[in-house]
Amino acid sequence: VDEIGETRFFSALEGALSQGLRLIQVREKQLEPAALERFAKRVVTLCQPVGARVLLNGEASMAREVGANGVHLSASRLMALLQKPEGLLCAASCHNAAELARAASLGLDFVLLSPVMRTLSHPGNAPLGGTQFTQLLNEYPLPVYALGGLQPADIAVAWAHGAHGVAMQRAAWAA
Repeated sequence: VDEIGETRFFSALEGALSQGLRLIQVREKQLEPAALERFAKRVVTLCQPVGARVLLNGEASMAREVGANGVHLSASRLMALLQKPEGLLCAASCHNAAELARAASLGLDFVLLSPVMRTLSHPGNAPLGGTQFTQLLNEYPLPVYALGGLQPADIAVAWAHGAHGVAMQRAAWAA
């Protein structure tokens, strides 16, 4: 939202929902808690009628408060977590084998593994590339979505490397 503005974002969200989007992560780290809560409630309100699920990147308590279906954990929150939040869909951002192992040991629902390619949001992070991505997923028990510099057209390549799909930030709203 920070890059495209709320009006354009909500218009793009409505369009994406009408085209079949069924899972969205509210990841607005720049917003103060009260503004994030208002924003997330609006997203949930738009998503519920079409059955789209919403994950809040943040605290499980706020996810429950806004009516989100679940929570998305940053890697640091994942590593500090003692148990999976009860009653919520739970996902996490992972970047290495230790984080993937932690997510599996907690029985999370799925993970996003990144960065697959170079990204604007994390320019200093070295991308995993296809080979390392595939090695990390070898016999991994949870669904994994590839993230980082990907486009909708990259889904077939992601599947070939063992991913369940792709997750996008900027590319999701480019259309």
